[in-house]
Amino acid sequence: MIESLIAYFAALSVFGKTAVVLNVSLFIVAGFLFKNVVPSGSEERNKRRARLLRLMNTVLLSIYLFDWIWNYVINTNGYSEFLKQVSQTGLVFLLGYLFTQFSHSWTIRKYGKQRTVDGKETKTRTYQSEMGHIIILLITIAVSILLIINIWQVTSWLQATGVIGGILVILFGTKEAWAHDAVSGLIMLHQGQIAPGVVCRIKSMDILAVIRRMSLTETTFHDVLQKHNIIVANSKLRAVPIEVLNKTDDVHWNDYVEFNIGYDTPSAQVEAFIEAVWIRACELEKQLSDERTPRLVLANPGDHAIQWRMNYRVESVYRIKQARFAINRAAFDLQTEHGLSLATPLTHQSIN
Repeated sequence: MIESLIAYFAALSVFGKTAVVLNVSLFIVAGFLFKNVVPSGSEERNKRRARLLRLMNTVLLSIYLFDWIWNYVINTNGYSEFLKQVSQTGLVFLLGYLFTQFSHSWTIRKYGKQRTVDGKETKTRTYQSEMGHIIILLITIAVSILLIINIWQVTSWLQATGVIGGILVILFGTKEAWAHDAVSGLIMLHQGQIAPGVVCRIKSMDILAVIRRMSLTETTFHDVLQKHNIIVANSKLRAVPIEVLNKTDDVHWNDYVEFNIGYDTPSAQVEAFIEAVWIRACELEKQLSDERTPRLVLANPGDHAIQWRMNYRVESVYRIKQARFAINRAAFDLQTEHGLSLATPLTHQSIN
């Protein structure tokens, strides 16, 4: 059996031998390739791309394995010309896939922008990198089609009423499913205000998250509190108001918390309370610095209580909610110690 397999491999053409060696090599180094050479920025995405490449390698190697069993073990017909054409077609798809992955990585490195995402420096996509990728992708598709036509000797495919025309009709008929998202993604990348590393608030979707990744069709957010990913189609993002909470180069964020305190509490007592709250909150949350004192203002003298606003700075924009939670907890714990109440005072009572 081993001798038969060696004899089959020796009888293969130079192309066949190259294809077998290439597929075995890519199957072995797929994980390393997508993790270190052309990484996507997501560990899960790298694993998914490696699995897809290995699946393609397995399918192509299975063609040669079937050819060997059928034509060398069961029969003695030699290798099949039909299976040779199938393997060549598969190799075109494999090389096209690899070329688009490498070229996309190159366009991001060449035209991408260095940004900080979740505290890590990374190259992110830009309008120029995505347009470059689209051009390379179209060229790759065109070359692949011409190679497949040459392999199968089916020049009729080039006719307007042939397969190429059918593909164009399918693309036109399905444009509603992909064109809006792709165009919206290019527009947002070109504007530059919404980009990886930016913290956004979308009230209509109940999202407060940092943008982790943008592609032509969708945007991936990372929730600042629950730390899960949220994926939204680009066309939907273009249709809703988006609050940009920070610039891509700024890591801090200015925020405030409001307290309703009764009129019978003097301002000096409120200031002492806020100072104690700030010191306690800095102990609870590391992204609050006691070197930066908060600013207290009287925001609104309401009918039932005075609304005091505590303005402060969070050193990391990714800890906005955690900082607010720490301040609220500190205020609740210290209100009795400082002789005041955060409950809205009653200004009326029922008389029986």
